[in-house]
Amino acid sequence: MEIEEIRLKDFRCFYGESTISFSGDPERNVTIIYAENGVGKTTLLNALLWCFYGQTTARFEKSEDILNYDAKAEGRMIASVEVRFEHNGSRYVAKRFQRSGATGASEKPFRVARLEAGSQIYDIEPEDTFINTVIPREMAGHFLFDGEHAEIFLGEQNRAAIRDAVRDILGCTLIETAIEDLEAISKAFRRQMPGTGHSTQITDLNNLIDTINTQIDQSKDLIAQNELQRRSVEDQITDIEDKLRNTAQAKGLQGERDSLQGQMVRAERRRSEQEDDVLKWLGDEGRFIVSRRLTEEAFEFIDSEEHRGRIPSPYNEEFVRDLLHDETCICGAHIAPGSEIARKVASLLNHAANQAMRDRVTKVRGRLTNLKAGRAKAPERLMAAKRSLAHTNEEIGFIEARLADVSAKLKGVNFGDIAERESRREELRKELSTLDRARGTLEENLKTARHEVARHEREINLLAAQDVETRIFARRRALCEKIKGSLEVRLRDEEAQAKKVLRATIRKIIEATSRKNLTLQMSDDYVVSLRNADGIALPKSSGENQLLGLAFTAALVQFAKLRKGAQDMSLLPGTIAPLVLDSPFGQLDRVYRSATAEFIPRMASQVVLLLSQSQAADEVMEKLQGRIGKQYVLVRHNKGERGLKHIETRQFGHEIIETTLFEASFDGTSIVEVQ
Repeated sequence: MEIEEIRLKDFRCFYGESTISFSGDPERNVTIIYAENGVGKTTLLNALLWCFYGQTTARFEKSEDILNYDAKAEGRMIASVEVRFEHNGSRYVAKRFQRSGATGASEKPFRVARLEAGSQIYDIEPEDTFINTVIPREMAGHFLFDGEHAEIFLGEQNRAAIRDAVRDILGCTLIETAIEDLEAISKAFRRQMPGTGHSTQITDLNNLIDTINTQIDQSKDLIAQNELQRRSVEDQITDIEDKLRNTAQAKGLQGERDSLQGQMVRAERRRSEQEDDVLKWLGDEGRFIVSRRLTEEAFEFIDSEEHRGRIPSPYNEEFVRDLLHDETCICGAHIAPGSEIARKVASLLNHAANQAMRDRVTKVRGRLTNLKAGRAKAPERLMAAKRSLAHTNEEIGFIEARLADVSAKLKGVNFGDIAERESRREELRKELSTLDRARGTLEENLKTARHEVARHEREINLLAAQDVETRIFARRRALCEKIKGSLEVRLRDEEAQAKKVLRATIRKIIEATSRKNLTLQMSDDYVVSLRNADGIALPKSSGENQLLGLAFTAALVQFAKLRKGAQDMSLLPGTIAPLVLDSPFGQLDRVYRSATAEFIPRMASQVVLLLSQSQAADEVMEKLQGRIGKQYVLVRHNKGERGLKHIETRQFGHEIIETTLFEASFDGTSIVEVQ
């Protein structure tokens, strides 16, 4: 999809009719719209979203109040947005309007027409379905992107937003709806098992399962609320730490604390490993110590009995049998079979030692020798492990003392509300720990409840197997569960594949743009972090979060492009669409702005940038030169007098445009193209 033109009529701050034509040149694929805060950048982004889907972003206040105030005062009643675009080789126009007051029964607020030979052909129905094939509603928010809040979207623990974004680009709506429907059908089949012989038992089990499922739903809701609370607390902590970090007098102390916290993580990891070593010693070598008395007494007994000729025995079994076989004593006397002498010789077999007994005595002596040798070496190994653990504990104690000292210094800083922020940060961390403990309890309860449901369902299946009529519903339910399970596995596999692609793309962008030698990590549960060479997750600045957010958006757009031709009945195909970025450089410093401006034109085949003067800095424009196809300026009109207000202008080459006008005929915004 490529946007050709947008036309606004009395839409919010845009009084009268205003038009913007977007660049369609593949080499100069960037259209820039310059405007200061409050003049209309965010309104333009929302005009596109509203035209296609009838919705706006969360930050678009009073979203139901669309009609321009001056137009309404003059008696005009209709606000509209019209977008002309190309898709798959054909041209279309989409138009949405809102009428103030009563709406005619025959009026359709949204229409889409094909453009052919200058005519508009209205043969596309339903229009909403068609637009969803161009840019699926779920994906739209990632192409119409609010850059100022990129850092919030990519917050350290904002797993839900990232997971939703991945699922949006995958087009998971169909498969998720199917899973929900199958779950409902499976439940209905379970309730329809009459069970002639066991109807009461099945009914009781069904009621019990329904009760537990209600508890499961409540637990899920509580977990979701916990996640929202946790996210809110983390945002507050991040905000406080950013303010502490960016406060000039506290910057050094905050940096030292960041370093100490990194050292603490590494030291605690070493301590855990060393404690494991001590426990391992007890398992592997503790027997050497506790066997001391055993080995001493065993050796004393064996040595004594050997000396007395009792161990292994004064006679060998083989020797005695040889005498009886040869019928000759060692003295040469004859041993007649069955004689008294033969019986006496044979009686020696009762106490004679065979080879197995001699081997046992040898093994016992060998093991006792090993225990004795191990006992001599074991204490040193234990002492070495304890010395390492003591050294690490000492290091942790030192770090804790330094952290306490830094915290005390921050609390004692004599300016602003630094101390209050420090105290509030500690309170929030305690609140975070409380939420984590509550989350753990809820998840454990949820796990137990699911096991209970599974157990009761097995009981129902056993009862159902005993009745022909009941078995029919049991089989139908089993089929639903099987299909649902297959879809869930499919969804997990698709997500896993998507995460691999996104990780690779984001890493490539971060490596090219970040000034630090950092590695991106996105865990399986969507925790996004930047890690140093030691693998330590580092706190991200607002600028780094915004850069990461833009990189993530670029990865989503590229992934959607890769999936454009996907032939899949369960997932929506991807799409190619313009990328509209509102204030993408807001939190970036000079270096990051330059790096970001260089890769933004490559993020999509058509890029629209909504920039204030501060964001359109020299380093940004230098990188964008050669990629800009169209430029516009939003001009603010005011009915009132200028008074003491300064004249605001923007210069483009030799052209100077006044961007704030007074004593105008209306209050609102006009659009001026820059040549």
